[in-house]
Amino acid sequence: MLSTMAIAVPDSQQLGPYNVSFDISPNYQAQIAQPIETKMAKSYQMRLFVNNSTFAVIGITESADLLDTSLQVSKALIPLNMIVRDGLNVTNVEDRTIDGKEGFLVTSTPFNTNNAGPSVLDKAMYWLDSEKCECGPVSVGKISVIVTSTFPQDVTESLLSSLHIAKGEVVA
Repeated sequence: MLSTMAIAVPDSQQLGPYNVSFDISPNYQAQIAQPIETKMAKSYQMRLFVNNSTFAVIGITESADLLDTSLQVSKALIPLNMIVRDGLNVTNVEDRTIDGKEGFLVTSTPFNTNNAGPSVLDKAMYWLDSEKCECGPVSVGKISVIVTSTFPQDVTESLLSSLHIAKGEVVA
C-alpha cells in the first residue's frame, strides 16, 4: 500500500520561491532558468523537455504592484500575440480550471508546417493569487502563471490537470 502511494506522488521542483508539482510521464528532464528581476517584476521559468522538439515551459511572473487579473484582456492578447509574433494559427481558446483557479487554454498550429517543429502548441494562463477587488467588477493579484507546451495533448492535459504551485520549499 505504501509503495503504491509513493508512485502516485507528483514530481516537485523548486522554481525560485515556488514549489511546482505536477504528474506527467517520468521521461522528461527539467531545466531551471536563472530568475529575471526588474523593478516591475520577478520572473521564474522551468523547461521540461523530452527531446529538442517536445517540451513544456512553466513561467511564473510576480509583479511588484497589484494588477487587474480579469482574464478577458489576457484571453484576447495571448492569442493575438501567438498569431502576430509567433506565426501560429489559433484554433481554440477555452476556459478551464488550472491549479484550482480560473484560467484558459489556447491551442494553435503553425501556419507553415515544418517537420522539425511542433505540430501543436498549447498555451495556458491563470493567476495564482487573484482575488475579487472591492474597487469594482475586477480581480487583482500579482502572480501570473503561463504554461506553454508542445507535448502531445494527453501529456499536456496531464500537466495542466495536475499542476500545483505554492510558495515554499519542495516537499520531500
